[in-house]
Amino acid sequence: MTRADERDAAAPGWAKAPQWSHDPDRAAAIADATARDRRHYLAGGMTDIECRTCHAHVMVKKTGAHHTSVQWNDDAQARCAQIAEIREAGGNAALLPTCPRLSASIDHGVAEGIIPAESPDEDPDGYW
Repeated sequence: MTRADERDAAAPGWAKAPQWSHDPDRAAAIADATARDRRHYLAGGMTDIECRTCHAHVMVKKTGAHHTSVQWNDDAQARCAQIAEIREAGGNAALLPTCPRLSASIDHGVAEGIIPAESPDEDPDGYW
């Protein structure tokens, strides 16, 4: 039996996603790296910005002149009049690229230096 066969026998499951039950240190390291990646992609370089119209707070990251990532939360969606108008008309607010009022607030935040014009692609844990 080869070493790969022994490994596969010790950790049954899908070959592309081994369970690493035979190597708890490796499993823990993978879990830590996965959690770090999740924090990095969901929070790294994000800045809290408040819409100057409805006062909704969202997290924003500029990765280029024409690319902005916006993370809405339930409270922000509930406060946004633009989203409420779409829902009241029977539309799907998820198809709205962004609220124009929020977009203006983001542009103002960039102009004022609150949001970096190109947010650093940083790890919130300082790992990268």
